[in-house]
Amino acid sequence: MIRLFIAAAALTLAACTNQAPEINMEDPYASLYPWDETRPDVQTTESGLQYVIIRQGDEDGEMPKPRDRVEVMYDGRLGADGTKFDSSYDRGAPASFGVTQVIPGWIEGLQLMRTGDEFMFYIPSGLAYGPEGRPGIPPDADLMFRVELLSIQKAPPARTTDSEAWARYTPWNSDDQAVIKTGSGLEYVILESGDPSGTAPAPGKTVVVYYEGRFASTGEMFDSAYARGEAALFPADAVIPGWVEALALMRPGDRWLVHIPSELAYGEAGKGPIPPDSALEFEVELLDVL
Repeated sequence: MIRLFIAAAALTLAACTNQAPEINMEDPYASLYPWDETRPDVQTTESGLQYVIIRQGDEDGEMPKPRDRVEVMYDGRLGADGTKFDSSYDRGAPASFGVTQVIPGWIEGLQLMRTGDEFMFYIPSGLAYGPEGRPGIPPDADLMFRVELLSIQKAPPARTTDSEAWARYTPWNSDDQAVIKTGSGLEYVILESGDPSGTAPAPGKTVVVYYEGRFASTGEMFDSAYARGEAALFPADAVIPGWVEALALMRPGDRWLVHIPSELAYGEAGKGPIPPDSALEFEVELLDVL
């Protein structure tokens, strides 16, 4: 009996020594910095990403996928000395971005989380900013991030272009009765209308759109979110003037065919695959204003 008691006590002691130390929930860095990869609660992925689960949310909660958009609170620090370089907590507001619009360590890490989860990530340099670094982050710096996943905005389903509309309205005929003209020279045809009580995007607001762009002169496609199968997100006033004007007139659910003269597009300079003085046509579907 004595031997059995000693053996049981030894097993209990061993189990206790394998338990991870408690985490300070108010300031997880107080418990997890400097990073100790030998902690029992540290998990490591094949890529080398390491993490500790600070708090678990709903076990049935959603997990973000690559095309989704997330809202998070986070705090980022240098792994070498704990220097804070960015924090949404300090700004007092969550950050929102697409899952694939961040560094590789974040892309992988976010897809391990469920809504309501709070993790501490240790991201090696190769999954962060590598040898180039960035302002506030030295080259080859390992990083630590405290991340709370607040919500997930699911990606809209893939769309296809309206081939009948393109065939009907191109080559573009400004005299077609369906064509609406503005004072700037912008022209458009309404293919589908959303809720008229919806809110048009104000300057600086992020829009979620499907679109396809073609050269007016040849009908050749030069860019297409439809072809990529993924909606685009960008500020409503951070695009060419013809787009800025058109978006300001649209409501979520609207789908238009838009003719943009060169002076409202890239003008005499052109850009990338777009030659100078090119008139452009776009099918534009405004899905949402964030």
